[in-house]
Amino acid sequence: MKKIKVTATTFFLVIVLLTISAFRIGNPCDAPLVGGHTGAPGETSCTGCHGGTDNTGPANINFNIDGPITVYNPGQVYTITVSMAQTGIDKMGFAALALKDQNNTTIGTFSLIEPGRTRLFADGNRDYVSHTPCAADAASLGVNQWTFAWQAPMIDAGPITLYLGALAANHNHSTTGDFSYTKSIQLSSISTLINENNLGFDELQLFPNPILDDATLSYENVCESNVTISILDKGGRVVKTLLNEKQLKGKHKVEIERNNLGIPKGLYFLHIENEKGTMVKKMLTL
Repeated sequence: MKKIKVTATTFFLVIVLLTISAFRIGNPCDAPLVGGHTGAPGETSCTGCHGGTDNTGPANINFNIDGPITVYNPGQVYTITVSMAQTGIDKMGFAALALKDQNNTTIGTFSLIEPGRTRLFADGNRDYVSHTPCAADAASLGVNQWTFAWQAPMIDAGPITLYLGALAANHNHSTTGDFSYTKSIQLSSISTLINENNLGFDELQLFPNPILDDATLSYENVCESNVTISILDKGGRVVKTLLNEKQLKGKHKVEIERNNLGIPKGLYFLHIENEKGTMVKKMLTL
């Protein structure tokens, strides 16, 4: 009889302890996350808590912002997707951060598209977006993906970099055998790129502008290099690539046929890039 009483008491104490622990821990999907592991300036990567060397694993990591884009328009909201694929991995996660290049301070505003799978948090004076702990489970073995939004600052803030720290874990409840990854996206402001004194090009002209029928883009390439010419919409997204080829140093012309652009009338930006730099020119189509 005494033995039964002790067993019942022990059982009761275990239940009480489990209840207290559950109350303290709460929903594991709301467990706190700590920033400082995106690989951004002043931060470690996921190797700050896990073993391994960054970017030495076999994962395919995609960090894509709306297109992708290389320039931002102040106040524009962009959709960002993080996807990971690594054979045999069932736990994956990420944290992302946007910093102004000039002083490495938080810039822009993250918001949620998948509130059950992603969340916002702050660590010190930096703002992050990351997976929720419950969204670390691979959607199917070896694959996971998250989507969220970022609004560019309302005024021109100069160059901005978005940083990503990602982890593919082997779920062995230790810091060994995991794979850490880092990526970044560099963005320039459309307004700061609109100039006629870029190091890569001289004598940039578009005539006529606005474009009703056909037009001619002329410029001088200051060095032998690959030249890419794209048309961007007001959000900084590439809507048409006009040229992507290696060109000799010297003067060049590109004929633009309005009927072949396949874009509605409106305001656009011609984005011209070589190894020396980038130029952007406003373009209006009628």
